[in-house]
This record gives sequence, structure tokens and C-alpha cells, in this order.
Amino acid sequence: MADPSRPATGYPVHPAQHPNGYPPPQSATAYAPPPPNNPYYYNQPPAYPNPRAALIRRLIAALIVVTVLFLTILFICWLVIQPHRPEFHVTSFSVSNLNVSTSSQRLTGNWNARFQVYNPNKKLKISYDEIMSSILYKSEILSQTRIPPFKQDTKNHTTMDAEFSVVDSYVDERVVNGINGDRANGAVGFEVRVVADVGFKVGGFRARRRLLRVWCDNVSIGLTANGRSGNLTGGARKCKVFALIAYAVSKIDLNSQWYLFLFQ
Repeated sequence: MADPSRPATGYPVHPAQHPNGYPPPQSATAYAPPPPNNPYYYNQPPAYPNPRAALIRRLIAALIVVTVLFLTILFICWLVIQPHRPEFHVTSFSVSNLNVSTSSQRLTGNWNARFQVYNPNKKLKISYDEIMSSILYKSEILSQTRIPPFKQDTKNHTTMDAEFSVVDSYVDERVVNGINGDRANGAVGFEVRVVADVGFKVGGFRARRRLLRVWCDNVSIGLTANGRSGNLTGGARKCKVFALIAYAVSKIDLNSQWYLFLFQ
């Protein structure tokens, strides 16, 4: 006799009556996504790169490589040559026939300066051309002069002399009062400056010429209140040396505003 609780053969088993308690998994085809609306969705050709953008990327990469190579070569040359600026010292400085008129603001005097120039480089030779020197008081130029050109070998010391002369030259009132006041204190401090067109040479290679500025500040001369002559006090003075960028000026004009600007 058939069991009334057993389902009839040929009918699906109810989920609650499945032996494991879970319905059987459905076929994967039942969850297939519907076909896209665009009939050409699966037939689109692949996107090709923009040739112009690829060319720009190649140019940028080449530029980076060239820049890195150039900087590397420049750094290696610097390590090999190890360039240094020349050194300047004022070893002697004197004045004679100094006369300052308070009423007419006129100045007369003769100055003599001696520089010790040293080239500290082991491989660089230096040539000095178009050398100009000026003497100042409180940033006002009193006199200017030219100095003969010269050349320096490596590790070389060279003496350079400069002579300045002023005859009955008009000066600002602050210069008159300042010099007279300093003389009353026993010493007058002047400024001596040099501008030169310099060239550097390593073996057979010549670098582009540059402007060299030399600042010798507070170079004191011992003077009494009524004294007209005096000499350097306090020993030799070391000067500050500034190298400017390369330039393309063949001559330095003493009367040009550009040249005067270099001493300010």
C-alpha cells in the first residue's frame, strides 16, 4: 500500500520538502544579461593612440635626456677644473695733498693704492683687460682711473697699482662734512672698487669673458685734523669679489651711466 505522505512521481519537490532544505541551483543561462541595445556594441574597432600626443611625449623625453646629460657633463667639468674666484687685498693705501674746502665744497687730493691679486686655481689661467678702478667716499665717486691689463698663471700672485687724482673737484656737502669729521677722529675711511673684463683659459679652451667686480670697503687712512697726508691703518684689507654673468661689451666707457652703475 502506497505511503500517502510521499509525493507522486513526476511532480517537483516543494522547497520545504527537499532533502537538504534548499532548492536546487538554477541554470546559469537563466541569469544571462539581456543583449545590448546597440547592435554594433561588440563590433567596435580598438582606439588608436593620437600620433601628435605620442610625438610630444617623445620630444619631452628627449629633452629630459639631453638636459640630464648636459648637467652631468657640466658637473664633471666643474669637479675636474674646480674654478675659484681670484682674491684681492689692498696692501698699501695713502693720500697726499688732501684739501677739503667747506665754503666752496671743493676737494683736492692724490691717492695711491696697491692690490695683491692671487689666482687660487690649479687649472684656470686668468687674463684681466679693461681694468677700471674708482675711489669713493660714502658711495660718491671721487676719482676714477685705468689700470694696465695683465695675465695670471695658476697659483700666481700679482701686484696691481692704481693712482687717483682730484684737483679742485666739486663734491656733495655730506662728503665735505664727513671727511672733515673723520679727520677730527684721526682716520678717514674710503672705498676702493675695481671692475675688470676677465677671461678664463683651461689648456686650449677659452671660456666666455665675464665682468669681475671687486669691492674694498672701509679702507682707512690715518689723518689728523689738519693733516694733508696719511697712510693705511690696520693692515691689509681683503676685498669682496663678485663675478657677473657673461656679457658682450667690447669697451667699458668711463663716462657711461652703465659703467658708473657698476660702482654703486
